Amino acid sequence: MGEDRDVTTGRGTPDAADSLSSADTSWDLGFTGNYTHGLDAKGRLIIPVAFRESLGTRFAVCPSPDFKKIAVYPLKAWLERRNEYLALCRKDAEIRRILDMFTKYSFVDSEMDSQGRLLLPAALRAKLLGDTRDVDISGSYDHIIVQEATKSQAEDTSFGEDFPDVYAAVARAQKLQ
Repeated sequence: MGEDRDVTTGRGTPDAADSLSSADTSWDLGFTGNYTHGLDAKGRLIIPVAFRESLGTRFAVCPSPDFKKIAVYPLKAWLERRNEYLALCRKDAEIRRILDMFTKYSFVDSEMDSQGRLLLPAALRAKLLGDTRDVDISGSYDHIIVQEATKSQAEDTSFGEDFPDVYAAVARAQKLQ
């Protein structure tokens, strides 16, 4: 982990991350951060180093919850999402169609090569990325989102327009609790 230098003494001072150990499961930081990468001619994507350990060696590549982007889940988180859809099927028959599309475009037991590249499944890539080469890879707590870089930029702009007062939006949500 990192270390800050005390400007007066030049000695290192541990930062907050140094107090987190991999054995301490009370800290669940999820996937955080945003990276821009390009897909190569074969449709391979470099998984950012910051995400590799949390993904594990095998994971699932599937549609995002809104079915507009690609999601990469650790297998446990993918199973939780699938099981959530299964439970909802018992309450609402329309959810079965969502589950069917989710599983149709889910590629479980995916893995990276030795260089940290992931071959995005052609069917999923064609459906959700088209022929784009530049993608943003973003943390989304329990999974990673892969989307066209231009759509990600538009999403960032839209956020600023939709929530000009973030504090007011949070205050409204807190009243609902």
